[in-house]
Amino acid sequence: MSFKLSVVAPDQTVFEDTVASVTVPGVEGYMGLLSFHEPVIAALQHGIIECRLDSGETQSIAITGGFMEASDNKVIILADNAVRAAEIDIAVAEKELEEARKALRGESSTITSEEAEEVMRRAMVRIRAARKAG
Repeated sequence: MSFKLSVVAPDQTVFEDTVASVTVPGVEGYMGLLSFHEPVIAALQHGIIECRLDSGETQSIAITGGFMEASDNKVIILADNAVRAAEIDIAVAEKELEEARKALRGESSTITSEEAEEVMRRAMVRIRAARKAG
């Protein structure tokens, strides 16, 4: 059995397909969903969405929080920011991570120390997702 999954960021639809299962990073831990899951709305944190397609292939999507609604055999994820793991440039993410670390150490940086925490979390999730998919 399968269900429709949509992952939407403010600027684009990142993923829309039929899947056999999905695992999402809920604020209270990762949550797995299968077809005909009970209706649920959940807040999401930084993490990796794992989509298992009907073919058995797995696709990963890095997100930086958002919300998920499951009902009527479909799941909609509204993410603050989302990118498919296959589209992540690890070198860019590692550069962002280093820039955030510099800012947090108080060194000269292109970002403020206030922005650094968010940039660091986003970069770390992207690096993990890209390495897992790679």
